[in-house]
Amino acid sequence: MTLSEHDPREIGGYLLEGRLGAGGMGVVYRARSVSGRQVAVKVIRPELAADAEFRARFRQEVTAARKVSGAFTAPVLDADPEAPAPWLATLFVPGPSLGERVSGQGPLTPTEVRRLAAGLAEALQEIHRVGLIHRDLKPGNVLLAEDGPRVIDFGIARSAGETQLTSTGVAVGTPPFMAPEQFRNGTATTATDVFALGSVLAFAATGRGPFGADSSHAVGFRVVYEEPDLAGLAPELYPLIIGCLAKEPEQRPTVEGLLRMTGEGARGRTVQLRTGPVAPAAPGPVAAPAPGPGPAPGPAPASVVPTPTAPNPVAPAPVPTPAQVPPPMAPTVPPYLPTAPSAATSAVPAGRPRPRKALLVGAAVAAVVVAAAGTLGYLTWQDRQPGTGQSGQSGQAGQTGQTGPSAPASGVSCAPAGQAAIGVDGMEAALVERWTADFGKACPGNRLTYKGPAAPGADDPFKTSNATLFADGGLDAAGFDTTLSEQQAVTYGKRCATGQVSQLPVTVAPVAVVFNVPGVADLVLDAPTLAKIFRKQIQAWNDPAIRALNPAAVLPSSPIDVRVPAGLSWSSYVFSQYLGKAAPADWPYEVSAVWGSEVKAQPGATEASIPGAVAGAQWSIGFVPLRAVGNLHTVRVRTGDSDAAPSTATANAMAATGTVETSGSRLSVKLDYQKPVKGGYPVVGIGYLGFCERGGNSAVVAGLASYAVSGPGQASGESMKYGTLPPAVVQQVQGALAGLRAQ
Repeated sequence: MTLSEHDPREIGGYLLEGRLGAGGMGVVYRARSVSGRQVAVKVIRPELAADAEFRARFRQEVTAARKVSGAFTAPVLDADPEAPAPWLATLFVPGPSLGERVSGQGPLTPTEVRRLAAGLAEALQEIHRVGLIHRDLKPGNVLLAEDGPRVIDFGIARSAGETQLTSTGVAVGTPPFMAPEQFRNGTATTATDVFALGSVLAFAATGRGPFGADSSHAVGFRVVYEEPDLAGLAPELYPLIIGCLAKEPEQRPTVEGLLRMTGEGARGRTVQLRTGPVAPAAPGPVAAPAPGPGPAPGPAPASVVPTPTAPNPVAPAPVPTPAQVPPPMAPTVPPYLPTAPSAATSAVPAGRPRPRKALLVGAAVAAVVVAAAGTLGYLTWQDRQPGTGQSGQSGQAGQTGQTGPSAPASGVSCAPAGQAAIGVDGMEAALVERWTADFGKACPGNRLTYKGPAAPGADDPFKTSNATLFADGGLDAAGFDTTLSEQQAVTYGKRCATGQVSQLPVTVAPVAVVFNVPGVADLVLDAPTLAKIFRKQIQAWNDPAIRALNPAAVLPSSPIDVRVPAGLSWSSYVFSQYLGKAAPADWPYEVSAVWGSEVKAQPGATEASIPGAVAGAQWSIGFVPLRAVGNLHTVRVRTGDSDAAPSTATANAMAATGTVETSGSRLSVKLDYQKPVKGGYPVVGIGYLGFCERGGNSAVVAGLASYAVSGPGQASGESMKYGTLPPAVVQQVQGALAGLRAQ
């Protein structure tokens, strides 16, 4: 963009060549130094320069930006905060902003998102290392250079030791990328930047922010109370992003943890972000193409010239002077939070379904408002919204321009007043019990009675007490760690008004292999070796097959003491399912929750007794649900050329590769146990809820299912060491539930 007749031709000795952008803070020019070095010069508007507090904030930006290494930012070359029109010169970064890149070319590929995540995590690590918190990480503040992203605009950064944002107590940030604590009380920590990073990555991967981009009021409510909309997110990115978006700061991963996640398998690999051609958000030149993965761009128009993006000139409006601030009286409601449930309801756009949970948090909203008394709602929201060609303003932004249906809002869906009884025999029993209690609190009119597993001893897992009660009409729903066969579906369907039973996946259940070998804390085993150990074909710890997988371990010649449940055990079902699929030649048995001739179990051994039995017996090995591991050592299971330890994250990675098969309202998640999954732990099962499609109390059970797959429901599972369903599976479950409600 050329200079206008009113633009200066020189600032601080730098010759101005053209405009790179303009915003609420001022103008950014492309310029050259005397030696010919290309720079970007940000010049503050005169009316802002006259504001003493704003000028102080600009000094803060200069100081903050100078502290951070140029490897991760556009380094400051020169500045004059005291000039009549304060200015800041930074190195010119060749590359568009992330917002422009996504607007011009669409979402990044999963590989590119991981590359971006690693670069931004490195940038935040450096920013935090010098004692700063950025507080406004967003697509417009991320430049995509060929050698990695750069984080810019430190205008609202602060030292990590500060707890108050400014002397006037303003809440600063860009609503779609702010963390809940910024909306609640205006505080910020390093975890606040991690939340923003998660939102930025979700935007990069899907083309939209995970909490929408309409009014700041509605976005703020969603950030604080609702779950992120991650529809369309590639399954392999879900574990990386969802943790960053935890509502509580202490539940988010650290930057170092994110670097470990993004670094797995990336050594020796170079992934370049595609940075062009990028369609401009407003009339002007387009960034030149850069090499990178993905489809080759079409020929650029003849008018296209290489015009890399400079630091974003957008900034907050000036801080109100004391004369503009009303005298302190009753607690003031910030404009980005609802004053009452009715206001919250009206703030949500008609096109976005609102979970009923939002109607139940009016008191919590009021508490947030009181905590934020005096906050002025000073929000910087002037990033250009993709697809609109317009800039958002404080308090309101344009539509995102996204196409296609949005995912159903995740949250509880209360049924008409009623009651139902549910019984669970599988590994998810403890989790369903918790869901039942939480759902009852959220929907007091929906009363659920929970019945736990019966005493073990039955020889058929489908004829245990709760399954039988459901088939006979004594329960309204049952939980299983297996899918129903066609015959079982017919049998259970006989008690239903329409003869049809629903089966919906609700959780991921990992089974850990645990061991007790003195002097050995780390052990790798694969499916064939595990099968031979539990069949007792391998009987000594120093067997060649075990040594080959653990060349650095000192393994004793002691005999292996195999510990397994003697009766019904759903961990036995999941483990035998894995062995039968991953090593069929070495485990030629049918999948079963009760092991027979495969092994000789100790009389009276139960699933609950195995952890204690392994802990108390040297040279022993067994398997238990992940939530029962405690302090026991766990086996890393190898598939292909990689291995993974049991954890919720690695179980999630495995579950993300599953495919969903449907038959009416029966959904089954199929896992390929033979296919290597990088970072995926393969010994996992899927937990299901079964209930009648229609009639009786099925509406109440469907409400419980909607809560189970909601963000809070899945988070409860993760806190109890269960895995989480992939977003694509959640979306299909929600679709099935919507279909049932529509009948």
